Amino acid sequence: MTAIVTKNFRHRAATEFTADIDSANNYYLAIGRPDAWDSENVPDTPYDNTYSFHTDFWDRALAFKLISSSDWTYSAFRNQWIAGATNIVEYDDRDPLLGSKKYFVITESNNVYICLKAGTGSTVINPDVAIGTTTVDPDPDTDLAGDGYLWKYMFTLDPGAATKFLTTAFLPVTTLPVSPGGGASTALQTQWNVQSNATDGAIFNIKVTNGGSGYSTAPAVTVTDGSGGTGCLATATVSGGVVIGVQVNTKGSGYKHATISFSGGGGSGATGRAVIGPRGGFGADPVKDLGAHFVGLNITMTYDEGEGDLPVAQDFRQLAIIRNPYDYGTTNPSTATTMSANTLLTVASGYSFSADMVIEGNNSGAKGIVVTYEEDTNGYVRIIQNEDTGYTAFTTSDSVGESGIPGNEKQVIVVTVPEVEPHSGETIFLENRTAINRAGDQIETVKIVLEF
Repeated sequence: MTAIVTKNFRHRAATEFTADIDSANNYYLAIGRPDAWDSENVPDTPYDNTYSFHTDFWDRALAFKLISSSDWTYSAFRNQWIAGATNIVEYDDRDPLLGSKKYFVITESNNVYICLKAGTGSTVINPDVAIGTTTVDPDPDTDLAGDGYLWKYMFTLDPGAATKFLTTAFLPVTTLPVSPGGGASTALQTQWNVQSNATDGAIFNIKVTNGGSGYSTAPAVTVTDGSGGTGCLATATVSGGVVIGVQVNTKGSGYKHATISFSGGGGSGATGRAVIGPRGGFGADPVKDLGAHFVGLNITMTYDEGEGDLPVAQDFRQLAIIRNPYDYGTTNPSTATTMSANTLLTVASGYSFSADMVIEGNNSGAKGIVVTYEEDTNGYVRIIQNEDTGYTAFTTSDSVGESGIPGNEKQVIVVTVPEVEPHSGETIFLENRTAINRAGDQIETVKIVLEF
C-alpha cells in the first residue's frame, strides 16, 4: 500500500497554525539558557521529549515576547534567477517532484515568476526584460525574450514584506483576500490585479509525448474537453518528419482535462498532452501556486522592551515558541506583550553581583544563578534555578552572596515571583543556538521558519 500527504494538507496545516496565532490564543517567542553548552561552539541537540522542552528549557527560560499577526508570513523557497542557470524547470501539473524543483524564480527587482515553459538551453534573458512592464499586462502568456523560456508574472514583493521576511533561503508569499485599496503599495495593487485577472483552466503548454513520423508539413492541433473548456489554439512545429514542439497561441479557459490530437501534414503517430494551470489560474492563489507551506516568523526584541522584562548584559542560547503560557500562579493564559520568566530579588545595595554567578541564601540555603544585576537605591538580582542549584525558594530572612564565599552578603528585602507560570502552555518549537549576547542598546531580530 502506498500513500502520500498532499501539499493541500500541508497548506491547510500552515493555515490553521497562522489562524491560531491570529485568534484568541497567544503565542510567545521565549529566549533562554544563559549558561554555556558543554562545547560552546556546538549547541546540544534538542529532543522532542518532555525533559528537553518542558523541564530543561523552562529551568533556563529568561523572557517571553508576544508574537503578533504582523510577525508571520507564508514562505516558499527562494529561487534566485541567475543568468545562465540550467536548473529551472517548467511547471508541469503531472510532475510528481515539482515541489522540490525550481519552477519559479525571484529577480533582483523582487519580481516573482513561474516558468510555464523552459527553453532547450539555459535561461539567459531576465524575466523582467522578457515580460516588460508587468503593471500594463498582468497576465502575459507569450515568450517575449527569445531564449525559449515562457514566464508568468506572479507578484512583486511588497517593500515592507521584503525588508522583514525575505532571507537568503526563503521568500514571503501572500494571497490577498480583498483589494488592498488605492492607498496600498504599488506592489500590492499590482498583485491584486494579477489575482483578479487569473484565468481558470488555461493551457499554457502542450508537451509532445510522441513525435510520430512522416510529416511533410505541420499537422493541425486540436484541443478538446468535454467538461466545458474552450478557446485553446496551438500550432505544431515539424523537423525531419517529426513533431518536435507545440506552441500555444491562445491559452483558452475552463479546461479541467484536455485531449490533444494531430491531423493532416502527411504523417501519423504524433501525440501530446496539455499542462493545465492550478485551480483558479496562475496567480489567483500565490501561496498554493508556489507551495508556500512554510511559515516565516520575524520577532524583534528592542533593548529591554521598556518594561525591563528582557534581560540585557546577558546572553541566550535557546529559542522556543510557547502557546498559551499562564500568568504566574494561575491557569489564565497570558496576554502581556512581554514577560520575565525569572525570580527577582530586591536586596540591599553595595554588592557586586555579576551575570552567571551562583548565589546562596545564608538562612534558607537556596541557590540561584544570576541572570542580571542592577543597582539603584537597592540592588535588583534576577535569577534562575535548575537541577544543579536546586529549587529551594529564597526568602526575606536570607542574606545573599556568592555561594561558597561567605562575607558581605546583602539582605533580601523583597522576593518577586516571575510573571509567567513555569512549565505552562505548549512548547511547539525549540532551537538551540550558539550564544547571542544582549546589550542595553541592542536590537535583535529573530527569524524562524516552520515547515508544515
